[in-house]
Amino acid sequence: MKNIMQENRKFFNKIAGYYDKGIFKNLLLNPIKNAVEFVNVKKGSKILDAGCGTGNLLKILEDENKNLRLYGIDISEEMLKVARKKLKLVKIKLGSVEKLNFKKDFFDYIFSIDAFHHYYNSTLVMRNFYRILKKGGYLVIVDFSFSIFFNKIFSRIEPGNSGMHTAFEFKELFKSYKFKDIRQKRLGLFNILTIGRK
Repeated sequence: MKNIMQENRKFFNKIAGYYDKGIFKNLLLNPIKNAVEFVNVKKGSKILDAGCGTGNLLKILEDENKNLRLYGIDISEEMLKVARKKLKLVKIKLGSVEKLNFKKDFFDYIFSIDAFHHYYNSTLVMRNFYRILKKGGYLVIVDFSFSIFFNKIFSRIEPGNSGMHTAFEFKELFKSYKFKDIRQKRLGLFNILTIGRK
C-alpha cells in the first residue's frame, strides 16, 4: 500500500506548478470556501490541514484573522514549496498523514480536503485523527463523491487513488470511530462534506 504514497508524491510533485491555476483553481477553491463557511471555526483554535497541498485552505483560514494556530502536513515537497510562498504564520511539515506524531488531544479542528481517497491506510488515519483531536474537537472531511459506479471508475483512473467513499460510507466511518453530531453537506456537484465531534 505504501506504493500508493509514492505514486501520490510523484503525481503531486509533477502537477504542483499548475495546481492552483486555470480550471483547477475554481474547481478546488469553491468547495474549500464553502466548507470554511459551513464549519465556521472558533477564534483561537488550533487547526490541522491533513494533506494540505498548496495551502489553499490554510490561506483562507489565515486571512480570516481569527488568531488561529494553523498547521499543515503533506507528502509532496513541491506542493509545500507553493504553500510556503503564500502562507506567513503556518507551521508546515513534510510527512505522511498515516504517521502523524502530534501530541494526543492537540487540535480543535482537523480538516482533510480532497485528500482522503489518497491515504494509503484510512484505518490508521482515522485512529490518528481521533487521537490528536481534543475532546469536543471536530473532524471535517471533504472529498470527491460521485456515485458508487463513478467512484469505482475514478478510483481506477486517478493516480494514487486508494478508494472512494459515498456519503453513506463516510457517515458510517465517522460512527465507527465514535464521532458524534455527524452532519453532511453536498458542496457543488462532486464533493461531500462530513463533520463530526469527538
